[in-house]
Amino acid sequence: MAQDRPSWSEIDKKRDRPGGRGKGRQEKKHEMREHSTRYDRYKADLDRLFDQGMAGELIKQVGKQANNPAAKAKTAVATKPKRSGRIPPNNQAAASRLKLIRTIVDAGDSSELKSALDELVESFGLPDDWLVLIRTLEHNDESLVQKAIDKMSKLLPGTAKIPRRFTLKERLRTIGQTARDAELRKQAESLEESL
Repeated sequence: MAQDRPSWSEIDKKRDRPGGRGKGRQEKKHEMREHSTRYDRYKADLDRLFDQGMAGELIKQVGKQANNPAAKAKTAVATKPKRSGRIPPNNQAAASRLKLIRTIVDAGDSSELKSALDELVESFGLPDDWLVLIRTLEHNDESLVQKAIDKMSKLLPGTAKIPRRFTLKERLRTIGQTARDAELRKQAESLEESL
């Protein structure tokens, strides 16, 4: 029984090695942090940034601003962004866009969702983000819902994993049964079948 236990000298050697003390606790802490909601949102924001091909441009812009104070003053001036759905070059506008996207994804009631969606579409356009597009299907403006379905149809072939697939199918089925516009009903049913 005494032989199964490590000696004091072995215990001291483990403590002296880098990473020897508390290694198990650190791994558990890292695992918990990696699976938190905040971490998931952070990863989703980064995925959006890289999927839309704007990461390189933002890095170049930040590098220029760090080296040139005059460039920093120029980008601080608010300009009306293009409404293409892409990340705007202005850092404040990009932050505002991400905040609106997060509000849309996390919206609890329909009025909050509607106002955030309206502001996002008016200021930046409809993004190529599946979570935002799925939430757009809850909007009462059928033309906006149709734009979202069109974007989803275009994104579908290049998408490996669709988030909330079951929810998306249910919403498309509801739109296919209740929409006033016959073309919208047809598009919703077609997209639901292709999922």
